[in-house]
Formats: sequence, structure tokens, C-alpha cells
Amino acid sequence: MKSAQSLLMKLQAPIKGCLQQGTSEGLRSFAARALGSAMETSLIPEANSASTSASSASQLQQTRSMGYAYARKTTDKDYIASEHMQAFGNTQLTDYIIKTVPKFVKMAVTGPAQSSVLYQEPTIYTTPESLVPLMVFLRDHTNTQFKCLLDVTAVDFPERAARFEVVYHLLSPRWNNRIRVKVCVDEVTAVPTLCKVFNTANWFERETWDMFGVFFSGHPDLRRILTDYGFTGHPLRKDFPMTGYQEVRYDYGKKRVVSEPLELTQEFRYFDFNSPWETLNR
Repeated sequence: MKSAQSLLMKLQAPIKGCLQQGTSEGLRSFAARALGSAMETSLIPEANSASTSASSASQLQQTRSMGYAYARKTTDKDYIASEHMQAFGNTQLTDYIIKTVPKFVKMAVTGPAQSSVLYQEPTIYTTPESLVPLMVFLRDHTNTQFKCLLDVTAVDFPERAARFEVVYHLLSPRWNNRIRVKVCVDEVTAVPTLCKVFNTANWFERETWDMFGVFFSGHPDLRRILTDYGFTGHPLRKDFPMTGYQEVRYDYGKKRVVSEPLELTQEFRYFDFNSPWETLNR
């Protein structure tokens, strides 16, 4: 009983002092005492009454909560200031990645931001062979910590030999930075899957395969996710016709929905907007 009462006195004293002072020194001393009080609670005998243990537990929870609140204070800490993070993400992050893992970076540019047009965020171009080690580095390195894979998509450039740019958007909650990683491949080159690096890559890669036809090697279940069974083609390719290849309709004779090749009653008309009456140059 005496040890429990002495613990309560120690817990109440720093709380009252912090509430009265309201200064950073008081919070700092309180956080130090809170860390020490957490070790002292293991010495409380089990023979204490229920009321004493409940009150001590509530006091300890309040102590820990205030200690965590002090630890989360962001004032006077340059390494988590928003201005510093934006400056690092816009100017220094690309140089840091190039100097740290130069063999994984094919090209690095600064392009429009993902969330706002006010900031320029880095874009890293890599090869399919270096994609997985680069992603592991960006996820696990202490100065990057891009733990969240926000999206996987692709962009089609039919005029290029490597027509597809597979785009990965990453977010670092620790440093509040974003980065874009791109891989250029053609129609027959496979991109290694990132399912073992980021769990969210599973459905993102299935969607990219369904819409663009980019094959991800090593994917555990690479099936279409948006289109119907037996769908022909990949809708987001630039050479995919606007009307598609098949149409779905209800057949009254068969009493069911059927899928059959598309039949257009009228072909697309190409309009000439030059008027035949305007023969003279203005």
C-alpha cells in the first residue's frame, strides 16, 4: 500500500506542475518523469485493492498520454518542419537518390506534383531489372521511407518503340514526400511484380494489365479486374477503337444476354470543316 500511495504522489506531482507552469521546461521534466514512472509500476504488489489499482492505471494512462503529446510536438524541430520537407523533396531528394543508388537510376527529372501544381516532385526512370531493388531501397531506407504505394498505372505512346510508361506513385508518411517511379517497356517485355514489396500492388497491377496489357511477371493472380470474361483487347491503349470489338445485347430468342462481334449500321464519318463556298483567302 505504501509503495502504491508513493507512486500516486509521484504521478500527481508532475501533472499539477505541468498544468500550472505550462512551459516547455515543465513538459520536458514531466516527460522524463513519465518514462521513469512506467518502470516503477512493475514493482506494485498484486495485493493492492481494486480501487487503488484502477486509479493508478488511470493516472499512468494520463501520464503516458501527455508524454506522447509532448513527443509529438513539432515546434522548433527543423527536421520535421514542412518548409524543410518541401525543400528536400523538390531539390535534394533526387540528387540524394542518384548519389546513393546510381545503378538503379536511368534518368531523373522534376515534373508536376501529384497533389498540387505549386511544388515540383521528382520522377525517377529505371529499368525492369532494377525496379524491385529500387523500390526496396525507397521503402526501407531511413532517409526515404516511402511506405505507401498509392497507385500503379501506365501511359501509352504508340509512336515509341517502348510504348508504355508504367508509373508508380509513392508516399512517405514519415517525411511527407512524394515520388514518381517510371519504367518504359514495349508490348512483349514483362515488368516484375511488386506484390512482395507492397501488398497494394496486387490489384493495381491487375488493373494495369486489364487496361493496357502490360504483363507483370511473378504476379500471383494476374487476371482481368474491370472488363468482362472473354473481353478482347485492352481499352486504354491508343489503338483500341472507341466502339470496341464486341457488343453485348439481350437475345429474345435465346432468352439471355449474348456477346457477339460488333456490327455498325453506319461507319464513322470524317467531317471536312472547310466550306466549299469559301474559295478566297481572307
